[in-house]
Order: sequence, then C-alpha cells, then structure tokens
Amino acid sequence: MPRLYWALERFPLLRRVRQSSSTVWAISSLFLFIDTFIYSLTVANLPDILQSQMHVSQSSNGMITTMFGIGAVIGALASGMPSDRLGFRWPFQLLAAVLYIVAGIVFFFSQHYYQLLLFRLINGMASGVACSMLYTTVGDVFPADLLGFKVAIIIFCNNIAYTIGPICGQNLFELHGVRGTASIVIALGVVEVALLFAIGEESLVIRKSIGLRTKAAESPAIKPSTTSTLSPQLYSAEIASHKGPHDLDSDTMSFVSGSPNVVSSTEGGTSGMPVWRLLIQLPVLVSTLSIFVATCIQCTLEAVVPLHLSDRFGRSDSTGITFVIFGSALTIFAPLLGKANDWLIERYGDSMRYYVMLIGSVATIFAILTMALANSYAVMMTGYVFLALCNL
Repeated sequence: MPRLYWALERFPLLRRVRQSSSTVWAISSLFLFIDTFIYSLTVANLPDILQSQMHVSQSSNGMITTMFGIGAVIGALASGMPSDRLGFRWPFQLLAAVLYIVAGIVFFFSQHYYQLLLFRLINGMASGVACSMLYTTVGDVFPADLLGFKVAIIIFCNNIAYTIGPICGQNLFELHGVRGTASIVIALGVVEVALLFAIGEESLVIRKSIGLRTKAAESPAIKPSTTSTLSPQLYSAEIASHKGPHDLDSDTMSFVSGSPNVVSSTEGGTSGMPVWRLLIQLPVLVSTLSIFVATCIQCTLEAVVPLHLSDRFGRSDSTGITFVIFGSALTIFAPLLGKANDWLIERYGDSMRYYVMLIGSVATIFAILTMALANSYAVMMTGYVFLALCNL
C-alpha cells in the first residue's frame, strides 16, 4: 500500500479519480454490465451444449439455472452482512472478480454435465458477491434522493449486456465453441481485477471522507452522533492528508451541503439490529418480496422461453433475437422509469414506492397470461416486452 500512496501523491488526477463518488458509480455500472454479459453470454448456448453435445434431457436445463441461483444466494449471504460487520467492501469486489476467472477456467475445460453445473454455481457465487457490493457501494456514497437515477443507469448497463450477450455468445460459440466463450469470461474477470487495483477505492473510506468534510464545513459544534460511526482504521492518515473540498463532485457536494447528517447515525438507525428484525421491517420486507418474485419469474422464463419457442411456434432459431428484444426493452425503459420514480417520490412522498411496486406486480400477471395464451410469436413478444416494463 505505500506504493499506492506514493502514486496518489505523484499523480493528483489519479487520486481525485479514485476518491470520487462518481468513480464508484461508474465502476458499479461497468461491473454489473460485465456480470450480466457473462451470464447472458451462455444463456442461448446452453441448450445446444446440453442437448447436442452432452445428450442430456431438456429437464436438465432448469438445473443449470438453479445452480446459478444457489450460487448467487451463497455469494450474497457471504458478502453483504460480513461487509457491514467487517467495515470494508473492496476485498469482496476483488473476490467476485477472481471467482469470474475461476468460473471461466472451469467452463473452458467443461466436457461433462457436472462441470457445467460447477461453472454455473461459481458464476452464481461471483454474481451474488458482485451485485451485493456494487449496489451497496453506490448507496455508501450517494444520498437516497439521488439513488433513483443512479441505480437506473446501473440497470441500464445491465440491460445493454442482457441485450448483446446472447448474440455475442451465439457467434462466439459457432466460431470457437465453448472455449471461445470461456476465454471471454476469463478476460472480463481479469479486467475487473485490473480496474479495482487501478481506480477502485474503498467506498466506506469515501463515505467517511464526506462525513469528515461535512463536519468541518457545517459547524465545529456538530455532535459526534451526526457523523460517521465507521471505525477510524478505515480512513488512513495518508489519504486524509491529501483530500480537500475540490475533490468532491457536484452530486456529493449537494449531498454534503444539503444535510449535516449525511452518514448513518447510531440514533434511530439499524446498527446492531438483528437480521430477522431488519427483514420484518415493512420497507425491507416488501422490497425483498418484490425482488424475489420478479427475479424468480425472469429466471424461470429464461429456461422456459427457448423451449416454448420450439414447441409452440417451431422457432428454435429465434432464441437469440428474443432475448435481444427483451433486453432492448429493459434498456430503453430503465432510465425513463428511474427518472419517473424520482419525480413521483419528490412530488407525492416515499409511499409512492409501494404503489409503483404494486402496479408492477399486478401488471406482471397480465404480461405472463399474454405470453402463455399467445397464438403467434408477435403477440408473445408483446407480452414479453410488457413483462420487461413490469419487472423494472
């Protein structure tokens, strides 16, 4: 680490980039793009690999998706709460990047069904850790009233990856087989490791630095309870000595000047609250259930839609373009809905979040019925695009 501090001292621009909340946002957006791209890269190819090359039954396709889900649950549980307790995020981000590399190596040498299961399990673990950390790090450095658009752009990057991933995967598979796709997975993991070391800063360090500057800027009489409760070792003297008000970007400056209590306080917060009590808090419970149901539906359809296209419409060759259309709808709708949600909440209050989730949940029923009862590919795709809107 002394070499890193020397580099920060030698190159002020690098220091400012590393310590900017916008860099955290940019890294999170890119990492979710990579996460989804790796996942969707193989979605359209797995049926061919499983049925044409490994000669396993179609019922085995669902187990591949299940293994990804199991891995994601393990990864999220092993990173989310421990990162809060230990007081750092960056090492978990690095762990996710390394897991992508390991998953790619397993996929590269896959010749049997169990190896594909192992690949998806490790891929899911990487995704669980990465997604937990990338959303958490953005929440560390931006206030709640700016998160709607920030998260919408992150999801926008996710949806771009979901759109182009299947097409890239199909082309790679046709040209270079499994090893061509696996090489891309490994390379993207290496890119993440390089970026984390080059411009990735611990988000809790940035969060605390905002709190320290707020304390100085607002008033010397601010009580300790209104500043960060993070442990002092998270914020090294070497970094602190180089920071000044010019390092704040515009969003963070509005965050700092808008409220003295910018960093979580021990008063009225969730510090020390048992997990089970946190989960039964209404905002957490409703949001968790909504995400759970939406993700279950999307993952189920990823396994069912290719089979439905083949059995109902005889269009097994349309799997790739189907996912492209669905991903394009997600890409277009995400930033628009993010802005719309921010506007609704600003105009009508936080309770609008629940009305939006309710409307989306009810509309999802009609979207799935449209897909199930469709007598043509065009009608089914109309329902699928509508489902993208409901899911968001």
